[in-house]
Parts: sequence; structure tokens; C-alpha cells
Amino acid sequence: MPRDRPRKEDEDDETENFWKGLARDALVAGLIVLLFLGALYAYAGVWPPLVVVESSSMQHGDLQSSIGVIDTGDMVFQQAAPTRDSIVTYVQGRVSGYATYGDYGDVIIFQRPGSPTPVIHRAIMYLTLHANGTADVPEITALPTAEWTAVNGAGPTRDPVFLRSLTIRHMGFEHNINLTFTFGGIGVGPDRIGFVTMGDNNSYRQCRLTQADCRDGYDPMSWLPRLLDIRGRARGEIPWLGLIKLTLQPTDSCCSGWGDPEAPHNSWDGLLVTLIFLVALPFILEYAGRMWTKYVSPRLPDIPWPWKRKKDSDEVSDLIDDESDAED
Repeated sequence: MPRDRPRKEDEDDETENFWKGLARDALVAGLIVLLFLGALYAYAGVWPPLVVVESSSMQHGDLQSSIGVIDTGDMVFQQAAPTRDSIVTYVQGRVSGYATYGDYGDVIIFQRPGSPTPVIHRAIMYLTLHANGTADVPEITALPTAEWTAVNGAGPTRDPVFLRSLTIRHMGFEHNINLTFTFGGIGVGPDRIGFVTMGDNNSYRQCRLTQADCRDGYDPMSWLPRLLDIRGRARGEIPWLGLIKLTLQPTDSCCSGWGDPEAPHNSWDGLLVTLIFLVALPFILEYAGRMWTKYVSPRLPDIPWPWKRKKDSDEVSDLIDDESDAED
């Protein structure tokens, strides 16, 4: 007998079902993406919730990257920091023991004057900078007196107001730098209240030869980000993956191509291993599923799950009904 040819109506139904299924899958995928992005925004309170680190200013070394430290090419989550209490400075963290990314205090993302590119550096102290080149740093008094010295217009002082300079001992991620902060240089104008900031690697590079008395490594006082200049505080990182963006869209800091030495060599190695793993992951999962079905599942004991018993009971009832119908 000749085979029945598929009717045109059936072909039309199959085509319609295909497109309906495709639209349904696309809708579900879109909803999942929206839920994920919504959850990120709810956590971060700022958009975008991820920033790519373009320079080495926060690294704890020039050649090697480390998990838990902010390195060139890392992607860092940022979370809104709308109030003064939402940011812990280095001085406060050193008193309480609070640390992030390998040193005391919070790392913040902020805009500096005249630059569209945000900066990600550690918040060192919160102060009032006066137009006459002095500063009030009240939080410094929480540190042990042996850990800091200050100078005002009359000389050494323990009063944290109208300071011309402030030296904090045992700074840096190796805790071996005596760093002197000199206030001033913002010109005539009203008092400015904000954060003194510093890149961990900047102080490491500029102070490692003059650890006993270093006067460099921190950001200029002219930056002094205020609360309204701060986009967020760093919360967590995804290592290496930002190198993809920097390779496709190079910046002045990085990266002219794959393997650019501006990023640590082991970060490129980590990225390569990650990409290979992501490509291989679907095949690994499929192979694992087959091995489970073939070797593991048949050897597992049959567990009488409650919902399975109900299903078996329904199947028996359906079988009895079918037999009854057949006898009739």
C-alpha cells in the first residue's frame, strides 16, 4: 500500500506549533534574564552593577593577580553607598578589624573632577579640607597614639583639627609604610568634605623604597570625592572576565591585544582556562548525564516516593478501567 502523505493541514499545524514553542522559549528566557537583572539591581542599588577594572592601581603586586584582590581585568560588583555610614574608611577598618580586598576599609568607585572614567580606590579617611590648606580629621583619634602623628601651624599636635600634615604608621597591604598626608592645594573656596583615597598598588610602587618616611602614593587632595561623587562601594569580584572587554575595546591603560603585559600573566592564563571550560561545559554535562543513566541510575535502590506511589496507583486504576471497557 502506498504511504499516506502528510496532509497540508498537519504540516501547517507543525509549523505553527514550532513557532509557538520558539516564542514561548524566547519569552521564558527573556523573563529569566529580566529577573536576574532585576535581582542584581535590587542588590546593587546602582546601574550598571558591574564595572571592569582598567588599570593596576589596586593590585597587590606588579606581575601576579590574586583572588580576593582587585586586579586589571577583574569585574567588580558595586553597591550603592548613599550615606556616610555606608562607607568604612581605612582608619575605621583598622580600628575595628574590618577589611576588604586585602586591606582595611572599603574600596569605593567614584568620579574625579574633569574625567568621565570612574576610579576604584580605597577610602582612607573622611575629613574636612579647609581652603587655607589644613584639614580636620576627627576619626584619627580612634587609632592608638603610637600609630599616628600630626602637625598644625604651631607644630606637633594631638588635636585633629586644622592639621597641615598627618602621618599614619604601618600602612599598605604589607603594613610596612609610614605614610605622610599633606593637606592643601585646592585653591581658595569653601570647605570641602570628602574622602582621601589611595590605590593599593600606587602606594606599594611609590613607597617601597622609602618606607620609613613616604609622602607619595595617595590620590591628590584636589580629587577628594564627596558622597555625591561616589557611584558605589566594591562588593565581590569576577576575576579575569573583564579582559575580554578590554581586548575588544582597549583603553589607555589596557589592553592592546591578548596577553598584554599591562594585565598580570596569570590573569590571561585564568581567562583562557575559563573560556575552554565554558566551551566544554555542555559536552561535559551531556556525557555526565549519559554515564549517570547507563551506570549509576540502574544501581540505585528503588525509593518509594509518595508521588510515585500515587502515580502507580492511578496507572493501575486506568488499566482496570480499560479492561472493564474491553469486556463490555
